Amino acid sequence: MARWFLAAALAVAVPAVLVTGARAVTTQNARSVPYVIGFHPLHSSQTPYLGQLHLTFNNGIVSGTYTDLSIRPGSPFANAHNIPVSGNVSSSHITLIVRQITFRGTMSGDKMSGSATIRGSIYTFEAAQGTPGSGRT
Repeated sequence: MARWFLAAALAVAVPAVLVTGARAVTTQNARSVPYVIGFHPLHSSQTPYLGQLHLTFNNGIVSGTYTDLSIRPGSPFANAHNIPVSGNVSSSHITLIVRQITFRGTMSGDKMSGSATIRGSIYTFEAAQGTPGSGRT
């Protein structure tokens, strides 16, 4: 239910204008890849917080930026623009650190999902390659 709700919220918040073929991320060559990410408390039906990631993958090291897109108040990254992101990817496991929050999960093709502990609560997240309105989310 929570995945369905998050997917529906992403679909509403990031309308699909044009469907294009998504490219899988290679972790061996450096290139910047945009992602739209949504996260909300585990087992919650709340509207997720949304953000835009721009990530560079280089030999297992992840770097980039996060910008808040949430219309819902109370985001841990409220009104933030270009917050540094660091992390790593190994096989299908990914770790992203945004400020003091660590997102841990898995990557499959052009999507990521997992969890993070924010303000003492477990949050689930999903991210997909693309930019808001690109149709690649």
